[in-house]
Amino acid sequence: MEREAIIVGHLNPDLDCLCAIWILRRWHGLAHAVLHFVPAGQTLDGAPADSDPRITHVDTGGGRFDHHGVADPTLSATELVRRAVAADDSALQRIAQAVTRLDHALASSGTAPNICDLIEGYNLLYPEQPEQVARLMFPNFDAWYAYEARQVRLEQAFADRIEFETPWGLGIAMQSDDGGSARLAFGTGAVLYVYRDGRGHTGIAARARGPVDLTPVLQDLKRLEPDADWYLHPSKRLLLCGTPKAPARVPSRLTLEQLIGVLRGDHLF
Repeated sequence: MEREAIIVGHLNPDLDCLCAIWILRRWHGLAHAVLHFVPAGQTLDGAPADSDPRITHVDTGGGRFDHHGVADPTLSATELVRRAVAADDSALQRIAQAVTRLDHALASSGTAPNICDLIEGYNLLYPEQPEQVARLMFPNFDAWYAYEARQVRLEQAFADRIEFETPWGLGIAMQSDDGGSARLAFGTGAVLYVYRDGRGHTGIAARARGPVDLTPVLQDLKRLEPDADWYLHPSKRLLLCGTPKAPARVPSRLTLEQLIGVLRGDHLF
């Protein structure tokens, strides 16, 4: 009878160890591998790491997926696994870079609990059950990956953005299945941006600190399409016609070019 595949990590697994295991499970055909955890630096039953092709050690044992013997701040167990099994995945590369920086204490988060705090909490809840810690963390890594994949798609769509002038300054328009990105738009120096996503949701957003008041824009839009379900946020800096939280009953039928014309102040009526 063929032996089951085994993944070996270290006790009290940290972010790097768990993320490396998650990558192996999701991208390397090891979703059903048995998990074992040993004291850090050791191997399963004392056998040399990588001596058995059915046993994969990560972040321990000095094998191919253990970075501790190399003084390189760009390496982690996660990064080594990523390079080996999913080198061309852009979203996964972003996750691995973040994990590596955290593992080398080169990055920190704000006051909110970060993913390392979450792992520490799970280890406190299940100090004798590292397998449980791993299983609880895998959905979190799935969610992180989904977020980073969306960011990659947004950046690709942003490369095809339209830049235009408005009475307040630079405007940016973009269209993608995922909608828009305030981080990308405002990071480029835009005062406001307009977007449309793959479900027909449309939005116009302005910087939080700035002179923009979108009330006149709403008035122009209502003249152009009186039935569309446009909503002006009380801040006067956000105009929406449908969101995942509140789908529009009547979506906007204006093209992105027409919306740009409204924001420029063109005479469209």
